[in-house]
Amino acid sequence: MALFGTVMSLVLTLTVVVPVLGAPPAGIPPEQASQGHHRAPLLAAGTILTISGSGTAYKIGNRTITESASISLTATVVKSSPGRAMLNFTGGTLTVGSDTYTVVSGHGVINHAHKMILHIVVKNSADATFRLILHGDHAKPSSTTAFNVDFQMPQSKLAHLWFLKFPGPTVTPK
Repeated sequence: MALFGTVMSLVLTLTVVVPVLGAPPAGIPPEQASQGHHRAPLLAAGTILTISGSGTAYKIGNRTITESASISLTATVVKSSPGRAMLNFTGGTLTVGSDTYTVVSGHGVINHAHKMILHIVVKNSADATFRLILHGDHAKPSSTTAFNVDFQMPQSKLAHLWFLKFPGPTVTPK
């Protein structure tokens, strides 16, 4: 019976002490309200982005075969939160050597770790479709100024055809 009384005393003590310790001191608002600011999205929804740059394409299966390559892409920011953005691609081209591929559709993300990952469907002059995947680093987005991104191989590729390397394409918000 003495054990039961000790346990009940402990429970009642914790019931009184824990809520008091967990509450902010009187007169000081909770931490979230006291901040007075929130991180604003770096790219506002509705912002149009153009991505343009040049680099090198390496033949998949034989990287000693190379071609000059260039990209010119247009995307719209469809959703944005602090440090992140979702993109829809509305147009553009990829040129590898003398072949030009036109954007059909696509989507992408910029994440809080400054990575830009794009999945785009392109078609050639014979209307055959291909998957263009661009994996970029160092994308530090801004709604007001241009920024650069590095698309590295082998993550960046025109599927089954070329590995792509675009060092420093410019991303320009409009």
